Amino acid sequence: MNASVPGVRPEKYIIICWNRYFMKALVLMEKGKLSLEEVPEPKLEEGEIMVRMRACGVCGTDIEKVKGEAITPPVLGHEAVGEVYRVSNGVKDIQPGDRVFAHHHTPCYSCDLCKKGEYTLCEEFPRHNIRPGGFSEFYAVPRWNVERGAVLKIPDNLDYELATFVEPLGCCLRGLNKLWFEGAEKAVIYGAGPTGLIFLKLLKMKGCGVIVADTSEYRRIFASKAGAEYAFDPRVKEAKINALDSLRGKPEVAVVATGSTAAFTDAMETVSKGGRILIFGSPPQGSKASIELPTVFLKGLTILSSYSTSEIEINIALKMLSERKIELQDLITHKFSLDEAVKAFDVAMDQKCIKAIVISS
Repeated sequence: MNASVPGVRPEKYIIICWNRYFMKALVLMEKGKLSLEEVPEPKLEEGEIMVRMRACGVCGTDIEKVKGEAITPPVLGHEAVGEVYRVSNGVKDIQPGDRVFAHHHTPCYSCDLCKKGEYTLCEEFPRHNIRPGGFSEFYAVPRWNVERGAVLKIPDNLDYELATFVEPLGCCLRGLNKLWFEGAEKAVIYGAGPTGLIFLKLLKMKGCGVIVADTSEYRRIFASKAGAEYAFDPRVKEAKINALDSLRGKPEVAVVATGSTAAFTDAMETVSKGGRILIFGSPPQGSKASIELPTVFLKGLTILSSYSTSEIEINIALKMLSERKIELQDLITHKFSLDEAVKAFDVAMDQKCIKAIVISS
């Protein structure tokens, strides 16, 4: 810089950037350590949109990422909803001010797996994500997602807090479609966290009798209030016997809505002959379970898994929430501002919380 300012030495010059180019975002500094940092706003490329985050739910997979146990992509915050802040060239039918949910993953829709309906197993599915993540003032949605219908407009009658359930409800709907069969009347759910309780509500809507297993007393009480016939501690033999008695028989279907290998093992023992078991909760890295093949063979068990969700279920979930076909507001037990995002994770890791969400005004 050639120009001089009287009384100020050149080495004292500082560069001033306008605040609007920076934003607050939750950053994983290292394993187990989160920090709310000032980071640059994401730069938009052609065909992308920027969303101002209004609410974002804390998911169990987010917690696994913080702990260093995740097997899914490392971005924090995918249950985000908000208001379109900016659109770049090439974006059609989306305008600033639109209230939206943007699915963080989107398949190609043209590979062999997609043609079979296995959209979440598409190689492209995990490669495209919002950036830097949902726990930030703003996040960018990549062109890949925008062009493939992953940005859904939220009806005015659906508030942002409830709209954070679009993605987890979509995941549960996809899992239930794989698990369910006509004639099933009884079910057991392992894990009374947010998705376990969504499954509880969906199964009750099918007229199913449901028992729920969880090691947390707080969550067992919550599950009972949410409609479970019986909520039991799977480590207590008598409690499990009482739970099965309440069903008047063994359940035909089991949802393992936790990454616990012990839960999966117990599910194989608990379901009836011809039963189906859904592995839904993301297991931590390195998880292994011993399967007694004679048991699987002689009981005729079917073991299934379901990862994430596609736009098919996402659209159904949005419609169900906006039309109040399912009530999930009661699952939100804790709310935090973006400035309290680190605390939100601390509380979400506690067994005295169901759903924690982060809100940005």
